[in-house]
Amino acid sequence: MVSKLLIIYAHPNKNGFCGEVLNQILKNVKKCEILDLYSLKFNPILSNMELNAKGNKKSEEILKIQEKIRTSKLIFIYPTWWQNMPAILKGFVDRVFSVNFAYKYVGHMPKGLLSGKAVAITTCGAPKFYFTLFKGGRALKVLTKDSLEFCGLKTKGFVIGSARELNDEKKNEIDKVVKKALKWLD
Repeated sequence: MVSKLLIIYAHPNKNGFCGEVLNQILKNVKKCEILDLYSLKFNPILSNMELNAKGNKKSEEILKIQEKIRTSKLIFIYPTWWQNMPAILKGFVDRVFSVNFAYKYVGHMPKGLLSGKAVAITTCGAPKFYFTLFKGGRALKVLTKDSLEFCGLKTKGFVIGSARELNDEKKNEIDKVVKKALKWLD
């Protein structure tokens, strides 16, 4: 049963645009849990043991995170770096959304094992139209469509473009995006 809000924060600091997204979410929700991957010093490297165990041999840390994911609505906050998510977030997906937890194969076809909703909010230095029109929103699609929907989650992605100077106008834009994201999760 999905009842909680879990924020996966993937930026090395809480200042700037991603930090403002997090602050706006915290202003708008009563209760949530934050997994700050950098503060946790999350190890993004999928070990050979984890890979060859086909999801059956996991650390206690991963098992606890998986239980939180199973019972939560998810919000991912991260910057777009090189048209993709930061490596720590990619490693988080590799290690946590594993076979027999997030998906399995039935015959030769994959089947998602998770249910619920997830939102991804990313920031990028390029204008939003460049991010979406010329690059196809790749940094959102890799996470939302290719990874989370593959695992059975319903997803929505949001981008905050031209993330170079955090001023009042940009804070207002972030506030609007956060409110749309939270409304979609309801």
